[in-house]
Amino acid sequence: MKATGAFSRRTWAVLVLGIVAAVIVQLLVTTGIGGETASVAISDIGGVLVIGMAALVTIRTALAFGAGESLRSQWLAIGAGIVLYVLGDLMWTYIEVVQGLDPPYPGLPDVFYVAMYVFLGYGIISAALAYRGLVKMRAPLIGSAVIGVASAAAIYIVLVKDIIADPGVALLEKALTAFYPVADTLLLLAPAVFIVLVVSQLGRGALGTPWRFVVAGVAVLAVADALYQWLEWQGLYSTGHLVDLGWMIGYVLLATGASVMRDLILPAARRV
Repeated sequence: MKATGAFSRRTWAVLVLGIVAAVIVQLLVTTGIGGETASVAISDIGGVLVIGMAALVTIRTALAFGAGESLRSQWLAIGAGIVLYVLGDLMWTYIEVVQGLDPPYPGLPDVFYVAMYVFLGYGIISAALAYRGLVKMRAPLIGSAVIGVASAAAIYIVLVKDIIADPGVALLEKALTAFYPVADTLLLLAPAVFIVLVVSQLGRGALGTPWRFVVAGVAVLAVADALYQWLEWQGLYSTGHLVDLGWMIGYVLLATGASVMRDLILPAARRV
């Protein structure tokens, strides 16, 4: 397989247009065009479209790799995880926009959000395990574990601890409040950091570039998830809050990572 260090125009389009679209959605919501009802619809539907685009790019990238290639299964799993998140957002949108109700937390959308970690985590962890035997693994393993545990601890202490200690919070809500930051940091962030540290030992480390985007994406998602839970606990969250921008940008970064991987691995003739 041929590798090249140059990003394609497609990759730049995914990154730039994705971020621009996310920012436009947030600006439309912030300006309050059409009133509160319209702002809620713009935020919910805009988020579905932006993150849905990220899912489409990721799955399309996975299918560009040959059948039987490990990259195909890894990125298909990541793409399936993003699709599950979009399904959760669609359910949220239906409850909030169509039914005109406040989506519960925990609620049915969380079923899809939790299921997302199974696929996204599998894709990233399987990619990490693919490098066994190629390079020294001990230092990357220790480094990524330290980063993952430290990130989870920081989010817990700063944003989650008081929610879990609140006797007025239901048990299931406490469980989800603890699960999301742990899953973000230990199932997604730590394995992605591990891959970056491992592949940096191979050649010039160019294969680490896609995973750096993944690291950035899951880090943004981890912060957005924890902030949402704290805001919800404080009664300060409403659809269209700035935290929504974090989710959109996080998934755009994951899709960019997928597109960068395609640029690095596939010959130019197959980049369509």
